[in-house]
Formats: sequence, C-alpha cells, structure tokens
Amino acid sequence: MSTEAYLRLCERAREIYLLRSIGALLSWDLETYIPAKAVPYRATQLSYLEAKAHLLFTEPSVGDWLKSAEDSAFEPGSEEAANIREWRRSYDRATKIPVALVEEFEKTRTIARTAWVTARSESNFALFEPHLAKLVELTRQKADLWGFKDSPYDALIDEYEPGITAAEIKPVLEDLRAALVGLLSQIRGDTVGESFLDGHYPIEGQKAFCQEVAAAFGYDFEAGRIDVTAHPFSTTLGPFDQRITTRYSEKRFESSLYGVMHETGHALYEQGLRPDRVGLPSGDSVSLGIHESQSRLWENHVGRTAQFWHRWHATACKFLPDLARYSPADLAKGVQRVAPSFIRVEADEVTYDLHILLRFELELALIEQRLLVKDLPAAWNA
Repeated sequence: MSTEAYLRLCERAREIYLLRSIGALLSWDLETYIPAKAVPYRATQLSYLEAKAHLLFTEPSVGDWLKSAEDSAFEPGSEEAANIREWRRSYDRATKIPVALVEEFEKTRTIARTAWVTARSESNFALFEPHLAKLVELTRQKADLWGFKDSPYDALIDEYEPGITAAEIKPVLEDLRAALVGLLSQIRGDTVGESFLDGHYPIEGQKAFCQEVAAAFGYDFEAGRIDVTAHPFSTTLGPFDQRITTRYSEKRFESSLYGVMHETGHALYEQGLRPDRVGLPSGDSVSLGIHESQSRLWENHVGRTAQFWHRWHATACKFLPDLARYSPADLAKGVQRVAPSFIRVEADEVTYDLHILLRFELELALIEQRLLVKDLPAAWNA
C-alpha cells in the first residue's frame, strides 16, 4: 500500500502543478498584456484556480496517503523519502489555512498588483495603500494560523527558507550593514558620475543585444521569451516554458541589460530542472535564496566584469552605436558605479544589500504591528 500511496501522491502533485501552471500563465498575462478592464475578472480566475489547488492538496485522503507513504520502506536519503518529507511539510501548513482565506488573498493580491503599477507610474502611494494594508492583514492572519514561537515573521520566512527565523537573519544583516556602510563611505568619491553612460539607445537595439546575451548565457529561446513589464521578473509556466521580462529606457541601456541578465539567471535554474520530475518537490527549486544566488551570479559575477565587456564590446556597439564612445574598460567602470538609489533592481553591488536590509526591517515591523501601512512612506524616508 505504501508504494501505491506514494504514486497517488505523485499523481495528485502533478494535477496541482497543472492547475498552478495555468494560473502562472494567467499571472504572466496579467503582468504583460492584459486589458485594464479585464483585471477584476482575472482576479476571480486566479483565486478560483488557487482555491481548487488548495482543496485538492488538503483533502483528507492526501493525509492518509502521506501517513501510509511515511510508513514505507523507502531509504531515508532517497528521492522518494525527500518528496514525502516535503509533501508532509507543505500539507501540514496548507491544512491550517481555510480555503476562503486562500481565495481572498489571491484576489486581493491580483487587484493590488494593478493598483501598484498605477501608483508607481503616478508616484502616488495613496493609490496603493489600502490594497497593501489589506494584504498585510491577510498575511498576518496566515502567520497566526501557521503558528510561530517568537515572531509571526518566522512563519512567513518558513514558506521560502525553511527553518530560518528572523532572529537568525538579524545579526547577519547587521554585520552586513556595518561592512557595507563602511565600504560605501570609502568608495563613494571614487566612482563615475550618474550620467556617465547616458546616451541614446534605441529600444529595438537593446532588445536584440539582450537576446544575444541571454542566448550566450545558455537561455533556450525555444523554451522561453522576453517581454516588457513595469517590474522585471521570470516565471515558469510549465516544463519548457520559462519566460523573462524586463523594462527599457532609451537613455540608459543598463536597466534592460542587467535586468535580463538577472532574470536569465533565474530562468536558467528553472530550465535546468528535470522535466520528468515536473510537479514533484524533487523537480522544483530548493529555495528563493538559492534561486537569487543564480540570478546575482550572472548579473554581477559575469555581467559587470571587464572580461564581459571585452568579449561583448563590438556586439554592443553594433546594436547600440552610442556605446562606441566607450572602451571596454570604460563600460566596465560605468556598470560598476556605486551610488545610493531608490530602485532595488537597478542598485549596484554595494547598495543592493542595503535595499534588502531596509525591506527586511520594514516588513518585520509591519508584520509585528510595530508599523502601520499608512506610515510606511515616512519610515522608508527616515
């Protein structure tokens, strides 16, 4: 019975993955091409799919199959045992959340995303504030239902980095803050100006250059594509379908190029997963931390080096003639510029982690109810 139970779990996991891959496609469209008037119904579609997936996973029969599979003779270090362990962890968390909350959260998040895009374009936080406040409240509800020992934030972190707590993260970030602030003060005067690489970079040229770089990194365009969004991201819509988005500025080519490099790193990780394990824990990414390590590897350890620009200088100039004013060394120096900025995804290697640190502190305060959403702009600017 234990082997049969394991196979039933695999079948159910693949069915849930199928539902969520449909949801991922709808979410990708939400971020890229959806007409504005279609958003409210899209929220209904996404919440329906997520609720169906939740109900399929939290059925009592799944718990029975898990118990039977846990009593099996699978070797502790086997793939099967790892899948069972991850299913158990996810099942125990999922069964604590009522389906009504799942639906409400998904619908709220979808509407909030559209409100954020509008608020961002108009620099008007008030347009986003009520949506964010509701999301924070629903997130707190989930944390309370999951349970925690010290901070509700711990219950949320566990979704993405299992076993890690806020108390463990704090000293790491504090040490990082001290080192980075000191480093920033040392090099602030030894960097190029903000407008050093400003020029005229046609969007079509940027698109062509970005595609060549992504392909050279190993991105399979027969299993993916690059589109335009307000905020760059990558997403997996199923096996052999890992998509990238970026944004373009005719004045600054770095925004699109390094956005594509970063998201290519994410997509390469996903394209490297085994398609015959689709839907199973053993066919999924390990954690968001590992995922981010892959994106930062390609963006910074490859893309911001002098070696990269020696290799790609001629190609870049072909697509973006204004870059011919710069030598490979100048381009490397330009993309290694260090200066504080408001936008995390366009931050340099030194200040990027300060963005993470600030967001951690604000998120923690919001979830622990030490900060109200209406006071978030003041806290951000403090």
